[in-house]
Amino acid sequence: MLRITIFASLFLFSPWLLAYTASESTPSQITATTQADPGHVIKTALNKITSFSGNANKIHPMQLKAFIESEIIPHFDFNNMSHWITGHYARNMSDEDKADFQRNLRETFLSSLSKHLGSFDAKNTRIRFYPARYRGYGEAFVSTSIYRPDALTIRLDFRMRLDRNDWKIIDIKANGYSAVLYYRRHFMSQLRHYQRQQRYRY
Repeated sequence: MLRITIFASLFLFSPWLLAYTASESTPSQITATTQADPGHVIKTALNKITSFSGNANKIHPMQLKAFIESEIIPHFDFNNMSHWITGHYARNMSDEDKADFQRNLRETFLSSLSKHLGSFDAKNTRIRFYPARYRGYGEAFVSTSIYRPDALTIRLDFRMRLDRNDWKIIDIKANGYSAVLYYRRHFMSQLRHYQRQQRYRY
């Protein structure tokens, strides 16, 4: 049975894309959304981050982690993300491997958000939301432009999927660069390295 051994390296790798999202966004200049609108999920998450981040540097790390765990992480569909990252290699993974991979991917996002939330600068950041674009019934894209006086404009595109009655984030692109695609490439690179080691061993 193939045992995937990349979880530790994946956990230690900082997801720059989510760090960009957490440290560069604030819910100003947001178009009106309703709860049925996928944009409502993004607006709600950014509102929570803004409200909390003003005192993030004064809050105990465990409180910060608990906030992200309960208020931000649930907006992501890590099952879908893990499935897309591992692709057909998932057929060679045991249920335990899959559960470990998904758990460590989730912890990676949690760790990065906890690390970067303290640098959030709401006063000097503006965000513009665009109307959601739909692909069929259960998939949508919510785009934003992030403006800061000391940096170039950032385009964030949230890919979302309807899970029962809730819209979940399944990928984020920053200026066209996909977080999930980055993880997939990283996963493939680590898996090829693992397979080469196994061949040399035998």
